Formats: sequence, structure tokens, C-alpha cells
Amino acid sequence: MNMEEELINSLVKFNGNLIKVTVDEVKTPEGNIATREVVIHKGAVAVLPIVDNKILLVKQYRHPVKEVLWEIPAGVFREGETPEECAVRELREETGLSPLNLIKLGEIFVAPGYSTEKIHLFYADKFVPSPLPKDKDEFIELGEFAMDTFREMIEEGKIKDSKTLSAFCLYLLKK
Repeated sequence: MNMEEELINSLVKFNGNLIKVTVDEVKTPEGNIATREVVIHKGAVAVLPIVDNKILLVKQYRHPVKEVLWEIPAGVFREGETPEECAVRELREETGLSPLNLIKLGEIFVAPGYSTEKIHLFYADKFVPSPLPKDKDEFIELGEFAMDTFREMIEEGKIKDSKTLSAFCLYLLKK
């Protein structure tokens, strides 16, 4: 059975630096006309860095949810970057480390009901110091957590970031 919708019309409502928002008119497989609001995103990467059996996390304030969150290092693609290049750059900016081994865990859609954002997930556990300047609009703090402590943080609801939870889950499955 075909489940795909046919795009009839797409109207750009907002076009920013990070996202574009469209209102799409689609025809469903049953022939009905429906409206879909879509957030178009450049895509991103996230890396689960493990140093001496400890997970490195970045603490930062996230304005949209008005909370300070612990997350794995992550960021959006720059023009022409591969997922691997973006992952290395983000690790260097946020942790000061360059991975010697970057292992792909998988890909996730953040909110496929309304967004195209796809995050490429990696992990690394071998590094060399290689810092890059942090982004000017980021104020972050780096933390190091033993595996047991990190698991407790998850169980206690202290890790709320979906890419962090997804990367850790995939890491455990592939370990």
C-alpha cells in the first residue's frame, strides 16, 4: 500500500539562518487534501565522547525550552561539510579534543511529524588535544561523568536531550 503524500503546493512562511518554515498542501493516498507545516533544517551531528570510561557532556542554556541541559557535543552543518567533518569540528570546538576514531552510530529524525532535521550520531573513545575557538554565541561548560553516574542522571530524568539519549542507547546496542 502506498503511504506517500503528493505535494501540491508549498509556501515559504519564514526563511532564517538555521531553519525555513513552509506550509505545504498535500494530497493523501486516499485523495484528501491536507495542510502540513514543515520546519526545514540543515541537519546536524552529535558525538558521544568517552574518555577513560567517562562520558563528556556539554552544559548549556537552551532558550527554546528555557532550561540548562547536559548534552553530548553537537552542532549544525556548515556549507559543504560531511557529517564526519562536522563532528570533528564540533568536538574540537566544544571539548578541545580531536577524535582518532569516529564511529557512526546511526541517524535520527528529531521530530518527523513537522521537521526535516536529521542528526548523524557518532561516538569516539580515542583523542588528541586539538582545540578550536568556541562559537561566539555559545556559553558552555564541559563536564565529565562516570558511566554509572551518567546512567543515574538518565534514570533521575536529568538528561532530557533526545540526541544524547539516542546516541547512548545506540552505543549500548553496538558495544
